[in-house]
Parts: sequence; C-alpha cells; structure tokens
Amino acid sequence: MGNQHNVFISHRHEDDALIAQLKSMLAKKNCDVRDSSVTSDIPNNAKADDYIKSILAGRIQWAGKMIVIVSPQTKKHEWVDWEIEYANKHPDKRIIGVWAPGAEQCDLPEPLDRFADAVVTWDADAIVNALNGADNWQQADGTSAPERSITRIAC
Repeated sequence: MGNQHNVFISHRHEDDALIAQLKSMLAKKNCDVRDSSVTSDIPNNAKADDYIKSILAGRIQWAGKMIVIVSPQTKKHEWVDWEIEYANKHPDKRIIGVWAPGAEQCDLPEPLDRFADAVVTWDADAIVNALNGADNWQQADGTSAPERSITRIAC
C-alpha cells in the first residue's frame, strides 16, 4: 500500500500536541499523514451540536482512516465517541486506536472497543502496519490483547 494516508485524528483537545508528535514519528518512517482533524490550531469555534457534527462529518468522510488517540481522559469525551460511531457507519473507514504515551492505566472508549480494526501502542511501525491494513490488537503496555471477534456492520 502507499505511504500517503488521508486520516482523521480523533482526540481530546488537551492532547493536541500529540498529533504533531504522531505525524513527525510517522514521517520518519516515510508515512505521509494528511490530517483533517479539528485542533486548537484550526478551531471550529462552533457551539451548536448539529453544526459541529456537520463539520466533523465532512472531515471524517474525506478521510479513508481514523486514528483515535487514547489517553487517560479519552473514554469520558463525548465527541470522540460520536466521531468513532460516525466513522463506523462508513464501512470503508479503518478505525485505529493508538495508545498515547503514559496511557497504561486507562480504558478504551466503548465505541472504540466495539468498532476498532486495530489498537496499537505509540510505535511508528505498529501504527504504519495498522494504517496499511494489519488488524493488530495490543494492550497499552505493548502486550498482545486477548483474541476477539468483531464484525463491523454498517446500518
């Protein structure tokens, strides 16, 4: 597969700095991530939920893949949940969870646990492999997650 990926990076705004770190880490592996996520650098400043959803929906639709940065407070973030659930409605979207550095004691957001194609550690090779189609599941500490059978069905 190619080294260029159109990606929506779902995250908490408090984790904005991790996006630049992620893209830099992947660039060192010749992996070009074109990112459509909303960050503090490109805020949407919207207040109405329906308007916010329309902005996010367009950006998620553009992307072929979604990366969800999993940090300690991600599980409690309603917009991350909505983004994952929206992406899951489009079976052509790969959903990849990436454990943030220091995320060893946190839980996956429930929609990510249900719909992810892969969940990997903060490791460039693991992330590139997941972007390229490997359905690898890892715990935050890098050990293999228990086998699981997940069927993604678009409604």
